[in-house]
Amino acid sequence: MSQLESAAVKLIGVTLAFLLVAWFVWRKRQGETVPAAPKMPRSPSAPREFKLPTLSRKERAVAEEPVEISPSRLARVSGKAPLAGLSEPAPEPEPSAPPPDPEARAMAEAMLASMVAQVEHEADLVDRRGSEAVAIRLVPQIPPRDAGGATSWLGGAPRLDARTPWPEIRETPADFLAQIDCTALPAELWDGFGPRSGALAFFIHPRDGDMLVVHVAEPGDPVGPPRPQGDDDNFFAPHGGLRFGDLMPFTRRAFPQWPVDLVSVRPGDPDPRDAENGDDGPGHRLYRAGYDIADPAWHPFDWASMTAMAEILDMRISRFWRDPGDAPSPIEVQRANVERRLAETVDGEAESIDRTLLENQLATLTELAEAAHAAAEMNREALANAQEIIAIVRESAGRDDFSPAAAAAVMGALQTIRWAKVNRKPDPAGRPGAEAIETLVLPLTEHHPEAPLWAHDYHSLWFDHAKHAYAAGSDALSPEALAFLEPYCRELAAREMAGIGHVPFAYVHDYDADADATMLELPSSGLMSWMFGDVDHLVLTMRKSDLAAGRLDRPVVQISN
Repeated sequence: MSQLESAAVKLIGVTLAFLLVAWFVWRKRQGETVPAAPKMPRSPSAPREFKLPTLSRKERAVAEEPVEISPSRLARVSGKAPLAGLSEPAPEPEPSAPPPDPEARAMAEAMLASMVAQVEHEADLVDRRGSEAVAIRLVPQIPPRDAGGATSWLGGAPRLDARTPWPEIRETPADFLAQIDCTALPAELWDGFGPRSGALAFFIHPRDGDMLVVHVAEPGDPVGPPRPQGDDDNFFAPHGGLRFGDLMPFTRRAFPQWPVDLVSVRPGDPDPRDAENGDDGPGHRLYRAGYDIADPAWHPFDWASMTAMAEILDMRISRFWRDPGDAPSPIEVQRANVERRLAETVDGEAESIDRTLLENQLATLTELAEAAHAAAEMNREALANAQEIIAIVRESAGRDDFSPAAAAAVMGALQTIRWAKVNRKPDPAGRPGAEAIETLVLPLTEHHPEAPLWAHDYHSLWFDHAKHAYAAGSDALSPEALAFLEPYCRELAAREMAGIGHVPFAYVHDYDADADATMLELPSSGLMSWMFGDVDHLVLTMRKSDLAAGRLDRPVVQISN
């Protein structure tokens, strides 16, 4: 469905919502129903009073059918003409509903007008996208060419004027997002308004999203932030969902400094941005396909990545392979319940299908218990061997220099360890109560989509460390690692590409294509470790009149929806 069709569907939806609201308002404004008079108590029966037998409700409904007693019928019965002047009374008209309250009607009409205006606004933005005289795409350099001398970049450290203090927003040190070389901006960008010398540096409040735009006349030396990214930074979100689990302590607490090329896009030009691939990103595809981290492409490349790998492995196997002790397992409890129910079922007293279901359940649970016991034995041995390797890594980290050969030896040793995962699957024959029991025996280093243990967690953290090293121009990554990393980063960069001077990629409420200029739009990015809203876009605009007057202190900051 195109964006225009989506807007039309939205218009239909909000119209129906308006009609529903108007109906409820009308119902609420109706006069209250007059309560019926209370029933009089029945007088007691006189002594020796004769009573007719009570009829059933159905019989009473028939017996109490109303009798017509109009004057014409009385005349037929009595043989006399009806009395003059008598006529059948006309039925009383039903009371008409009072007209809607003017205030409520005005409120409902204003609501509908607002909804219609929003849909029309979104349709107008859809029509205008791509028609800008010129727009800028911030294309991450892959591979980085200007890691040490970039003039425009995302994340990392700004280069401010000499002796400029670190920018604050309401006495809180702001997070640095981007610095853009104004000398590289096309003359016609923003209708020719805005600075064309120095640089623009963009900062954001770490919690509430307010922003600050600083014009840097002469960029000086890089200035590091006064503090690392913390747990209270609402926009710091490393790729792979690391923010939401127990792996956050192992992440690199910073937005990577990534040099970008400012690529001008005019109507008809090819666009390096490619956001039409949906949600099926490279990480999802890799997870489904499975892989083995013993591959040299994913070996640790420094002590930070090596020790993080060892800690993640220890966390996962200690959690999933812990000794349950003498307590009965859930499988044993289930099987005992099924055996009891079977024992209580006597032939002839239960449906045959019920007994068949219980018998199939018992057979399945028996097979599952045997498979789980065998897997537990294998995993106990795997746990002991893995913990021995983890101890060696911890001891070596504080004593020896890191070497790729040592990392390869560790990964090779882990790959020789086998572990088992038992899965329950639907019965291929569809028998009631039956399941198929499958045991996967895998190397400890393999990620299998049906047996996730720890390898994918390590891989997500490996990418977080590797992209920082790669963007900084480090030579620590092996050729095998680069062969995987570069296509992965290139796809993320195309999906998450930032822009300047365009009609916003995503919908924002407060934007007038004629009066406003897009200073910067940053989509949520796994490459840059930031997330805005629910994986939405951060959009910073300014009035063109403010740009013309040199007023950079009036940014309008919005999160798309």
